[in-house]
Amino acid sequence: MKSEIIALAFGALLILLTFGDAHLVSYVGNLDSIFGSFFWKPLDVMYALASILVFLLYGKIKGGLRFNVVTILVFLSYLFALALISVDDISLVLNLHLTMVKGYWIVVEWFYPIYSSIAFFIFGRANARAFD
Repeated sequence: MKSEIIALAFGALLILLTFGDAHLVSYVGNLDSIFGSFFWKPLDVMYALASILVFLLYGKIKGGLRFNVVTILVFLSYLFALALISVDDISLVLNLHLTMVKGYWIVVEWFYPIYSSIAFFIFGRANARAFD
């Protein structure tokens, strides 16, 4: 039951990260405005950090964190996908003023939730005791 709750939390974070900003259409997305514009910067950081913690927690619950080639590669690839969806926030923090084209966001907003979901469950399975 714990792993299902963690998976649900990860799914909620996927939605918040994917639709946290209105990249494609001004009236779709920007879930950061739920708590007001004052909180949008802390929320962008919180969503990303919480998703990393939930990702790792899922592996721990499924059988303990194991460090091997599969788990490390899956985790690093998830971090890469997270960086792709958060490039605008990273750019803002680093004061780089990057503006990505609409095509980038179309691809990333499909890629991130699909790939991250797959990586999440692979990570859990790779950490499961069945792979001892």
